[in-house]
Amino acid sequence: MRWILHPSDLDCALESCAGGKGASLARLAGLGAQVPDFFVIRAAAHQQMRTEPTEEFVAELTGALAGIGSSGGVSVRSSALGEDAADSSFAGIYHTSLDVHGLDAVLGAVRRCWQSYEEPVAVDYRNRRGSSPDGAMAVVVQRMVHGDWSGVCFTAHPVKLALSEGLINAAPGLGEALVSGQVNPEEITIDSQTGRVLEHRGVHGEPFPPAGIHQVWSTCSELAARLRFPQDIEWAWRAGQLYILQSRPITTIADVYYSRLIEPWRADPSARPDSPDRLWSRMLADETWVSPISPLFYNVHNSTPGRVGFFRSHGDKSALPPDMFKYHQATAYADTAVISRMYEYQPRLARIQGIVNFLPPSLQPGFRRAPWRWRGRLRRVLSYELFNRRMRSLTNNHKYVAAQWPAYVEKSNAWLDMDLDKLSLQDLRAHQAAVQKEMMSVGPPCAIAVLSHASDLHLLLTGLLGRWLGHLGCSGESLYARISSGLDDSETLRENETLWEIAQSIRALGDAAVRSAASDNWLAFAQLARRLAGGQAVVERFERFWRAHRHLGSSYKDLIWPRWGDDIDLCFSMLKGYVASQAGRPCDIHARSAASRVAAQRELLGALRGPWARVRRWLLRRLFRYNELYMAIRDNHRYYVDRNWYEVRRIYRSFGSRLVEAGVLQFRNDVFFLGTLEVDSALAGELASNEASARIAVRRKVWETTLRRQGPKFLRGWNAVEESEAAGEGAATWQLQGIAASPGSAIGAARVVYEVSALPSVKDGEILVTRQTDPSWTTVFGRISGLVLETGGVLSHGTSLCREYGLPCVTAVERATIRIPDGSRIELLGSAGLIRILDGT
Repeated sequence: MRWILHPSDLDCALESCAGGKGASLARLAGLGAQVPDFFVIRAAAHQQMRTEPTEEFVAELTGALAGIGSSGGVSVRSSALGEDAADSSFAGIYHTSLDVHGLDAVLGAVRRCWQSYEEPVAVDYRNRRGSSPDGAMAVVVQRMVHGDWSGVCFTAHPVKLALSEGLINAAPGLGEALVSGQVNPEEITIDSQTGRVLEHRGVHGEPFPPAGIHQVWSTCSELAARLRFPQDIEWAWRAGQLYILQSRPITTIADVYYSRLIEPWRADPSARPDSPDRLWSRMLADETWVSPISPLFYNVHNSTPGRVGFFRSHGDKSALPPDMFKYHQATAYADTAVISRMYEYQPRLARIQGIVNFLPPSLQPGFRRAPWRWRGRLRRVLSYELFNRRMRSLTNNHKYVAAQWPAYVEKSNAWLDMDLDKLSLQDLRAHQAAVQKEMMSVGPPCAIAVLSHASDLHLLLTGLLGRWLGHLGCSGESLYARISSGLDDSETLRENETLWEIAQSIRALGDAAVRSAASDNWLAFAQLARRLAGGQAVVERFERFWRAHRHLGSSYKDLIWPRWGDDIDLCFSMLKGYVASQAGRPCDIHARSAASRVAAQRELLGALRGPWARVRRWLLRRLFRYNELYMAIRDNHRYYVDRNWYEVRRIYRSFGSRLVEAGVLQFRNDVFFLGTLEVDSALAGELASNEASARIAVRRKVWETTLRRQGPKFLRGWNAVEESEAAGEGAATWQLQGIAASPGSAIGAARVVYEVSALPSVKDGEILVTRQTDPSWTTVFGRISGLVLETGGVLSHGTSLCREYGLPCVTAVERATIRIPDGSRIELLGSAGLIRILDGT
């Protein structure tokens, strides 16, 4: 037939022909579900006829109605292209007619379906969802089933977003009254794993029978499993027989469902990520990952093993939840009970505000008062100091870490020179294993330096300074920032000094070179520079710098972000900023910052009072020295560790290229939106391209949304926990409170930046407002006058650099990139953690 599709027709399962609802019914019938007889009017009929059916069409429709036994009436439902998709249900947008009798009535119902496609509410919905302008309306005509009971089964909870629960709505008679809200249904909550009824409410009169509940749940959950996505299924139950009327994906749960597929704990029955009894925080994970996090990096850099090791190193052998972390809205959330337990190994004075902020306000007082788990802390310290002291002890670890890097640099340079796409898959897998083995050798001592010694010193010093020198009127965080600036042996200083020197060399080449540096790409600039006296040396020096630093340049350490090694112009864009800037020499700025650190330490030591002042001075001097050593490692380690991340990125990009060739992926960078096991399955030919595409599309959309706006700070289950604004409702538009991270003040234009590629647009003297910074952002610090960060504490990369450069910084300012207008004039008070918006854009 030209206009009519039957379930057995191959085209009936194609959304492009039968629309979302029609294709779904064809798939259900193909899976053996008991679907009342139906046929589909092709979308092409609407495209060609619009509202007036032809005689040929009417003749086909007449025969099709006779074929499904329509004497008892039919339903006529819209089935637009894109309807009932995983991210766009169009529920209630288009027309449905029930219990339609006779050819003329059916024709009228079809016309109304077609007409509903052009109604303003439908056009607006499609526009907001970015639907194709070339869409059309197919129509499903289905034999009516007058059920004793009708309803809807959600195979995952649509409100709680819980995959561990299902929900059945049931009402006597036709289901349309239920769907349209004309009746209050019974609500039956089901345990997804066992099928057990957890709650049954809203019963009026005789309840929906247990046999019906069992049949509805077992049938619908099996269909959802075979359709590989949670479903919203309309059903009718008549004389003990269950009929499936339609099915659509539960659109609101796409992120939760596709995120579950990459969780390390996804198959562990003891995981309880849906539980309303658990609170989750984004803040601890912000110290490890920076959202939006790609699915691949969430797997590659998952912190669960490290956290387990942390507890075990303290002698804590009690059970730990497998789901310490969960992935939602491209963000990693940590269980707040785990966070509290971790930091109870710190003395109370070391539970500084930056740590307290990891928890919602309701939990903060209890956390501050919680007993110090001193026995566990002592056990860990003694294990570091007595066993394998050369690698782990406070006095030796920094030397061990520094000694291991030269050999690692040599090995990693050899990796980065390899063309991975020329390797066989087997050889690439072997290379991946070698890279991982090498990182398992150099990584643990570095982790001890950064996550144990540096962190402990920061927390302890901040607490002691706040307690012993509180009479100075400054917080411990502010005092710590003063004594931690201008650190020696800074890799970022060396990088910026080299770029600054190359920029001065370009200026010395003359105006033509400066103009080319401002407007051309690297290739064009290099061609011009080589023709100028001294230009060849400038070109060679920059290319040596680029090669030594090609593993840097990402917006954040996530594998998804390009590095300088991917494109030399990314590195050249940083040089452009120095050529255009009038900022001072980085080493001079650093020298002033170092002098401020020395002066601050001398001032604070002199301000100690009381009978224990001499002992306290002795202790602080030692702590100051070790703090400088380990803060330098903390800042420098990324120069070395990022070599690993860049090589892992290159490996997965090579996997992505192979999956493009195999037809599984459309673009090789799609690989970053798959989990590690999904990549393995795809390479083994076990992940179909359509399934991979569905997962990637949802995850990419969520990632792109989160790039511009952070996910909720706290969750209960999957729902956001509201938190009051620190400055109060009336003040929120002009005053923002964060954590004081680097002292000083500044007034200037706010420049909101989300990615490192936008840094060349930052002008001298502007205040940078961003999510968080990474080593590749350092080239801008000589030009800005201050920094505002949405995430991270006093130890984060950006705050450390602000102390290096003597810049004020306020961190942990929730939604700063949204609340501070780009280009607005703001005042930054780094020592108070305060931002004032002085005017608009």
